[in-house]
Amino acid sequence: MSEFPVGVAVAISPLVRRVLAPNAGHMTGPGTNAYLVGVDEVAVIDPGPDEAAHVEAILGAASGRIRWIVLTHTHVDHWPAAVTLAARTGAPILAHPTREPGLRLDGRLRDGDAIEGSEFRLEALHTPGHAPNHLCFRLVEERVLFTGDNVLDGMWSVVSPDRGGDMATYLASLQRMRAVRSAWLAPAHGHAIEDARARIDEYLQHRRDRERQILRSVRHEPTTIPRLVARLYPDLVEALVPVAQRQVHAHLLKLRDEGAVTGRSSRTVWRAA
Repeated sequence: MSEFPVGVAVAISPLVRRVLAPNAGHMTGPGTNAYLVGVDEVAVIDPGPDEAAHVEAILGAASGRIRWIVLTHTHVDHWPAAVTLAARTGAPILAHPTREPGLRLDGRLRDGDAIEGSEFRLEALHTPGHAPNHLCFRLVEERVLFTGDNVLDGMWSVVSPDRGGDMATYLASLQRMRAVRSAWLAPAHGHAIEDARARIDEYLQHRRDRERQILRSVRHEPTTIPRLVARLYPDLVEALVPVAQRQVHAHLLKLRDEGAVTGRSSRTVWRAA
């Protein structure tokens, strides 16, 4: 993945600019993308971490025209700057209903709700699975889908059961996103994705392949999640081992619900049903 500058507003279409937050890491890739939609009136999608220079970059790019602050979901790399932006601009914070500590919503966005700007219409799609309150946003005028963490550039989204993730629900959300027939995707991490359907199909195939690998391993012999991760991710950096364990757990819970395996938790032995 090539780099792009932190704290600089980059135009990626006539109606969309991106400001990259300074929070690069194993889980965030190059950092969280804050998107500014609109020119005369601006909606900020996922303002990211509450870091002073980052907030100032968003405010400077918007030129005092921020009217809405919207969140795809409330994982901590996406929302904290929303509180400061709201205090500085008076713009409401809008998201799917949540009880995130420290975050007070000014309005709730449900599936099918829309934000109407003078130049754009931004439609909310409830797409849970990565997080229960995950939304994607469709910019009608440019047929772009802001995918949050559901589909990323250069990395795979993580579904963590301990953070409200659900693999079956996530796969259903990917299918729904595919049906939207977007021209391109604007992910929360990484560059814009030009071939929307191809990337979503790649995500679906990756998850199907991983599920088959897990089921084949469990059928071969009863095993634990740490053993499965060691077998399936042999070259994984140590920092990502717990992440892979949560991902495998999510797949196993889906397979258990379907009657294919038995097991209780991340600490127990899993067997073929």
